[in-house]
Amino acid sequence: MLIAMINNQLVNAAEFKGQKNLANRLVCPGCRQTVIFKRGKYRIPHFSHKSNRVCGSFSENESQAHLQGKLTFQRQLRAMATEAVLEYYLPTIEQRADVYLPSPKLILEYQCSPISFAELSRRTANYQSLGIDVVWVLGDRHLNAAKRLDGVAKFARFSTQLGFYIIFYSAKNQQFRIDFQIREVAGKLTSHMRLFKTLAELKRFIDHPPSALQQYSVRATNSAILHQLNRIQRSIVLKNPTYLDMVTRCYQRRKVFVGCPLICHGKEGEGWPIFRRTALCWRVWIVLQLFTGSNREISNQELNQVFKQSVQLFGQQFAQVDDYVRFFQMAFTSFIFSLRAGGYLRHTVAGVQIIKQPVWFADYDEKRQYIMTAKPEVC
Repeated sequence: MLIAMINNQLVNAAEFKGQKNLANRLVCPGCRQTVIFKRGKYRIPHFSHKSNRVCGSFSENESQAHLQGKLTFQRQLRAMATEAVLEYYLPTIEQRADVYLPSPKLILEYQCSPISFAELSRRTANYQSLGIDVVWVLGDRHLNAAKRLDGVAKFARFSTQLGFYIIFYSAKNQQFRIDFQIREVAGKLTSHMRLFKTLAELKRFIDHPPSALQQYSVRATNSAILHQLNRIQRSIVLKNPTYLDMVTRCYQRRKVFVGCPLICHGKEGEGWPIFRRTALCWRVWIVLQLFTGSNREISNQELNQVFKQSVQLFGQQFAQVDDYVRFFQMAFTSFIFSLRAGGYLRHTVAGVQIIKQPVWFADYDEKRQYIMTAKPEVC
């Protein structure tokens, strides 16, 4: 840790001279136990508890990268004329923030070690209960977080222009990074990336994204769908749990999961990373629920029930995004309108009416052959 106390006064390790007459009076701001001042040729000056002491506020396994990152944040914030307090302790929730900005009541947490969804959610909720927002900045070991659904669920924030995004700081390369407009395209997570030398540059980008960002788009191309089908086929052979449930559900309806209708693969503009078992599984499940017979009428109440059940089965929770159910609502509405545009159903006063059944393929080979010869793009 970088902060200790002497006579109820906070002391920064970077500014402590190691005076012998003061060293034995150093205590932890959290537990008030004695701490030791440490420094070396290759280590950042810091304080540490004695080996047999237990403290619930400070970790003894703090890496040099974590220490250096916090110092970098404070130094760059001060260069922006922003007050930044290192290792700010909040006794009411018994948590220590890496960097606290009194105005506008914001905390920066530099996450270099593994952390569970439950623990991260708990810490975030505790800060928010005090009216403090928190931004999680990820270290080098988390640089692939935007490529994993669990990483997005834990660390992603959302803005209208940037979409889902995650912030990184590489202590190794001494640069900030933002992965933004994170989307699921044909079963894989994709995003755009920008690098920044300073926190000020990163903040300007987040606060005022360039208008050119509007040009970014995603599309499930024929090639991407073929790659997805290949992955699914291999996963089924290896009994990957991601798809096994939907394989079984389709089999019970005398359907083949990889032969699902092409409309289930999505279209341009869709692809928020909000589903635990891919958007394809979610869309196939909805098709199985709705298309049980021709000329069938489905009330708005039944549609709402299908929506709620789909969220329970496939919806991903987010630790840093408020009201994330709205994304499922928009995705559901968009898919219903896609089915209408494809001529599969029409809206009525009471709900929707099924007009025709989406075409299922007999097997992987039939669908693959169709996609390979289809022009233009099938979705």
